[in-house]
Amino acid sequence: MKKRVRLYNFLIDSALFFVVVIIFSILLKDYVEQENLKYIMIPLYYLYYFIMEWTTGQTVGKMITKSKVVNNDTDEKPGFSRVLIRTLCRLIPVDFFTYLFIPMGIHDRVSKTELKQF
Repeated sequence: MKKRVRLYNFLIDSALFFVVVIIFSILLKDYVEQENLKYIMIPLYYLYYFIMEWTTGQTVGKMITKSKVVNNDTDEKPGFSRVLIRTLCRLIPVDFFTYLFIPMGIHDRVSKTELKQF
């Protein structure tokens, strides 16, 4: 069940971000070359996860699936450093595959966080 929720969170957040990319592409088409848009969008993608999980413990996908990121030792919202580590671990290329095969992602293990449903 947890793997499925994690996958749904990822798919919802990715779909939302895809819409953001399309909107930015339209709005910035006269100012930024299409191939250079990635230099804006990739950092924005990670910034989205960092800001949302640091401030609320949730992304839009997690809000929809009624799940939240918590410290695995206290069940409280993680602080700045844990969310930063969690976000940086998303840069690990194989972390993506943990949504499909492992109930706890690399970004959770390293940052000592976990996903809880409420």
